[in-house]
Amino acid sequence: MPLSREELIARSVGYFESCNNHDWQGVMDSFAADCLMWFPAATFTYRGREALGVHFNDFLGTFETVNFHDYTHIPDVDSQAICTYFMVVLTKPNGEVTRMKNCNIFRLNDSGCFEEIIIYNSGALSDGFHAGSE
Repeated sequence: MPLSREELIARSVGYFESCNNHDWQGVMDSFAADCLMWFPAATFTYRGREALGVHFNDFLGTFETVNFHDYTHIPDVDSQAICTYFMVVLTKPNGEVTRMKNCNIFRLNDSGCFEEIIIYNSGALSDGFHAGSE
């Protein structure tokens, strides 16, 4: 059964909140086995749960604080997709802060897991993004 508008929003927020809480398992539970996450404006592509696990272990280990917030959601029930525009603040243990306004496009499979995530980022990415990428 397709997810409702509210359920699509809850999946998006749940993913971001898992990141904010450094909940690696919660993040991983969002992904289909063959999930593809990629950044058109960067060189990072993660294919499958194993690569995503390596990436998120590195990402969550690189940033002491991850703060996704101020969400604007555009869900499409018919296509089982949601676009979420948001602010993110990433803080390293040394106090270095990266602030971005990004947009993620999530496509979900029949089980309600992300099968593709396209991320448009407003800032340069480096630390915390190389591991697991093709």
